[in-house]
Amino acid sequence: MKEKAPGAWLTLNTSYYPAPVGSPLDLLSDSYMLLESAHGIVHLMRNALQLSPCVDARSLTLALKGVETLMEMSAGSTEAAHVRFEQIGDGWVTGH
Repeated sequence: MKEKAPGAWLTLNTSYYPAPVGSPLDLLSDSYMLLESAHGIVHLMRNALQLSPCVDARSLTLALKGVETLMEMSAGSTEAAHVRFEQIGDGWVTGH
């Protein structure tokens, strides 16, 4: 993986940033969705490996890279949510 660009939380061929708008709860929702996607890839890989004694190393490597990328994006989204929660303090709590 390349060095992180200033302000980027993930750098591949391009940089991915959490949206500058949106609530911390939206970022956490995105993070959860990314983790669910990573889990789905792992589940598919496990099923494929159970069904076939032959393992295509390239496909397995690409799938694992996909899982890694999704997990890094999820961590970046969670980190951005944490920062935004700290910035707004208790202001995000409604009805109190």
